[in-house]
Amino acid sequence: MKHYMKYLALFFLAIFAIPAMAVTDKEMEEAKTIAAQTYLRYANDGSGYLDDVKATTMSQLESKLKAKEKENLEAFKSVKIPADYASWDKARLVEFWSVTFFASPNLSAKGKVGRNRVKSRISAMNIAAPSASKPEPVKEEPAEVTPKAEETQPAPTAEAAEAATPQQKEEEILEKQEEILADQNAIAQDEQQRRRTHQNTSTWIYVIILIILIGVVIWLVVFAANMMKKQAEPLEHMGADPKELDKLQEKYSAAKETMEQYRAAFEDEKKQNQSLRNEIKVLKEQLAVLQSAHRATPSAAREAAPAQEPRRQDIQAEPARRQQASQPKRASEFYLGRVNNRGLFVRADRQFNPGHSIYSLETRDGLVGTFRVVDRPEVANLVLDHPVEYLGGGCTAIDIEDTADAEHIITENAGTAVFEGGAWKVLRRSRIRYE
Repeated sequence: MKHYMKYLALFFLAIFAIPAMAVTDKEMEEAKTIAAQTYLRYANDGSGYLDDVKATTMSQLESKLKAKEKENLEAFKSVKIPADYASWDKARLVEFWSVTFFASPNLSAKGKVGRNRVKSRISAMNIAAPSASKPEPVKEEPAEVTPKAEETQPAPTAEAAEAATPQQKEEEILEKQEEILADQNAIAQDEQQRRRTHQNTSTWIYVIILIILIGVVIWLVVFAANMMKKQAEPLEHMGADPKELDKLQEKYSAAKETMEQYRAAFEDEKKQNQSLRNEIKVLKEQLAVLQSAHRATPSAAREAAPAQEPRRQDIQAEPARRQQASQPKRASEFYLGRVNNRGLFVRADRQFNPGHSIYSLETRDGLVGTFRVVDRPEVANLVLDHPVEYLGGGCTAIDIEDTADAEHIITENAGTAVFEGGAWKVLRRSRIRYE
């Protein structure tokens, strides 16, 4: 047991005899870089890229920072660093960068979350031995015997070392838990920032699409308004002569009035045509009765009447009747309107009717006749504006629609018509030309 205690005391003496580790400029720069990288990592939610950055100096770290981290770095640099770090040991270095430094009010509260990670990383660094300091000249004085620190300070026992071990382990476990919580918080903040950024991006996309749609709707409304304005704009605003506009208005009014007259006349003619058809039907029935009576009368008269000698007056009048029968009948003339789609003349008048009469028809038996276009100025004025409507059913021409500069309508060959079904019908169209 005595030998065991002896060896234990020698072991502790050897430990205290080992010179303490000190901090160099390079090591201070590396520790500062570790603290800066960790602080910037937690100070901004979108700085997760710093986990992959490998840097041992501040210049290397600054070359890889983004704009936001460069702004946060200014607050980091504003904290004053003691100049006597060359005399620090490793424990003092770890304490400054993980505790004292993060107590500065200039630093961000988010960035202070990473102090446990700073403590862990700097604790893992290797610290070189301190350089010997130059002794200051002092006056010679009688040497005073003082007990050595190793001799005056009692050596720690094994029980004390064993008692301190659970506490250290508990502190290490707490530090690791805090570091894990800090990492989890940083990851959660990064995820929230990513979602927020994605949501903001989607929102902006929807806003841009909505703005484009609103612009298209406004353009369509403006375009429609301009089109309606152009359609409603009077002709004088388009450079037309007011006198020409008045003439066009007069012609339009006259044409409209003429159309109304034609419509009224058509209705009248329609009624008159129906009335004539009814009369023709009655006349046909009377004619049939008279013909049947005429066929029956001569035979009955010859059977009933005695044979008589011809009277002298009848003998003298017979040559006159024969001469009258041998003479041709006098031709009758009718004035006809236009030809409809069934080839029938829409009306027939004994006298020329301006605005309605277009053709003149001559017949000797009332069943067959020849017709031609009436050569009058009022007829030309009526039909030359619409030749197909008024002449197409009863006439043929080389180009019946070409009425430019035409003033007269000349009939080269008369057409033929027959009286059928109570109306005159075109059997052969007439041939015309314009002059």
